[in-house]
Amino acid sequence: MTEHDLQPQQKNLWLKGVSAYQLKNYDYAISLIVSVIKQSPEFLGGRRLLRRAEAEKFKGHKKGLFSGGFSMFKSGANSKKEPWEGIAELEDTVFQKDPYSINANQALYDYAVRAGQHEIAAFALETIREGHPGNTKNMHRLAEHYMGHEQPEKAGDIYRNIIRVDGSDMDAVKGEKDAAAKTSMMRQGWQEEGGFRKAMKSGDEAQQMENLARQGMTGEQMENLLAQFAAEYENDQTNVNIVKKIADVYDRMEKPEEALQWYEYAAELSPGDVSLQGRVEHVRNKVAEIQIQLTEAEIEASPESPDIEEKRAHIHQIKIDRLSTVLAEAKSKIERHPTDKQYRFELASVLIQMEQYREAIPELQQAKSNPHIRNKALLLLGTCFARLGMNDLAINAYSDAVKELTIFNKEKKELLYELALIYERVSRKDDYLNCMKEIYNNDYGYRDVAKRVESSYQ
Repeated sequence: MTEHDLQPQQKNLWLKGVSAYQLKNYDYAISLIVSVIKQSPEFLGGRRLLRRAEAEKFKGHKKGLFSGGFSMFKSGANSKKEPWEGIAELEDTVFQKDPYSINANQALYDYAVRAGQHEIAAFALETIREGHPGNTKNMHRLAEHYMGHEQPEKAGDIYRNIIRVDGSDMDAVKGEKDAAAKTSMMRQGWQEEGGFRKAMKSGDEAQQMENLARQGMTGEQMENLLAQFAAEYENDQTNVNIVKKIADVYDRMEKPEEALQWYEYAAELSPGDVSLQGRVEHVRNKVAEIQIQLTEAEIEASPESPDIEEKRAHIHQIKIDRLSTVLAEAKSKIERHPTDKQYRFELASVLIQMEQYREAIPELQQAKSNPHIRNKALLLLGTCFARLGMNDLAINAYSDAVKELTIFNKEKKELLYELALIYERVSRKDDYLNCMKEIYNNDYGYRDVAKRVESSYQ
């Protein structure tokens, strides 16, 4: 039931209740909206606003203050009361005192399920989640409810929240993968009646299309092949080979988001598969790059958009998330090969991209002992010192690297240029110009060196 389904008298009360809520007259809003939902108990929008008003009224009160008194009631599942009668009693006796009561909301859930009101049931568990965000047991129940009522996207969101609260909850990790897979299936219409079979060809033709997967295929052939694999997946949802095949077809169809969901699920089924992990990272980067490109295009198209900073922050966060994965892999390599200076250098490079300069310094100090990467390590070391405002240490690092380079190559030009900028920053003009002139004498077109040198003569 929605607002439009209310009778005129009920709608009038409802609108007065909304107005009272907006004016922060919560007591009056509660009295009006309670009256409405007693007459129209299926009006979920009203029940949501009622709960917000109750929460606002008791904001600052200890959650669960009155929960103990609820123990006298039987759970909604075991109660002999009619569901709507039990729900009305909860609204009168508990929720107006403690809207976040775990026991009362669990009873509301049970009553709503008995009444066939699955959205109200979900609302009850969502209320517990809002009031008790660390209660993962409730979130599991909510996710299972969403999965059981064909809402896997919502279930996936809940499972991800559980993982944020408890990263070791492997049931949530598996649940998130299952939800992602089911979401992908629903988007393709696989769960419609006969969905798998309608798209299937004969067994021989399906085998032929599987063979064609190694060659070029038309879009229709790939759709048919996908349907064949989907049918196999329906019979065995833990077969990693089938999951990988589905992921591969999506990848070939240039649907990286769907491919990523299936590759991640495959990696969960086969955690020791290094090549599969590499594939996950490749597709994940592809998805991130697409998101960055789309957001950058939006920024370019509407540079005056009011949410421009939000979009820029979104791009920045995507890049940080990508680097976080690379960082984890770089640290893993160090754990396996703690004396390898090349891996130390690679770790430092990622840390610098993430602007974690202090963390990069000790890695570079070790990396510079490798003669093959010493100058590169000194360049990054100087960069870290410069970013941290340690100009004297930056000058030392850059100078040491420049002295060791006997040929004038790209690496030396970059070192001299960065050294010159530090000299300029600390007002050592002669040293600054000497560095710029050395580059000028060897490569007139390097960056803005010509402009800097020639302007010094004016």
